[in-house]
Amino acid sequence: MNNWRAHETGFSLFELILVVVLLAVIMAFAIPQYIGVKNQAHNASVDVVAGGFASAVTMIRSHWELSGRPKGVNNTTHINYGGVIVGVDGNRGTPTGDKTTNTDTRASAMTALKCQKVLKVILQDTPTSTLSTEVSAITEVSYLVRYNAKNNQCIYYLTHNLNTNNLPTDGAVIAKNVGFSYFPTTGKVQIFKN
Repeated sequence: MNNWRAHETGFSLFELILVVVLLAVIMAFAIPQYIGVKNQAHNASVDVVAGGFASAVTMIRSHWELSGRPKGVNNTTHINYGGVIVGVDGNRGTPTGDKTTNTDTRASAMTALKCQKVLKVILQDTPTSTLSTEVSAITEVSYLVRYNAKNNQCIYYLTHNLNTNNLPTDGAVIAKNVGFSYFPTTGKVQIFKN
C-alpha cells in the first residue's frame, strides 16, 4: 500500500512546464489561423454582397431596356422593378436611388446618400450601412458608404476592417481596406481588398 501512495504525489515541475510549453506552441499556430479564417470569411461576405449587387444592377438595367428605355421628366426616371420603385439614369438605366429620389436621377447627380439608397433598394436583406463619421454608429453596421465625385463612384467599405482612428471620407478608395465600388455611369461593380 505504501508503493501506491508514493505514486500519488501528482505532476512533476518538468511535466507542468512541458504542458505549458506545448499549449503555448499550439496557441502560437492556432490564433493566427483563427484570425486568417475570420478575415477570409469577411472577404467572402464582400464577394457575395458585391456579386448580388452587380447582378441586381444588371437586372434593373435589363428591366429598363425591356420597358422601352423610359426617360422621366426633369431628369427624374423611375422604374417599377418587381414592386420596388428604383430611380435610374434615364440614358443608361443604371440604378441611382429609390422612390424618395424625386430629384435628378442621372448618374452624374449621385451623392453619398444616393449611393446608400441604391444599396438599400436593389438588394433583398440589405446589409446595414451608414454615412456617419461617428465610430459608435460605424461599429453597429456592415458597410460605411462614401462617394468619389471625381470618378462618379459609390464606395462601400466593410466596417469590420476599418481603422476607427482614420476613417475614410468622400474621395478615392483608401488603400488597405475591404469593400466594393459601384460606378453608376457604367453599371460596373468592382471589389477591392487589402
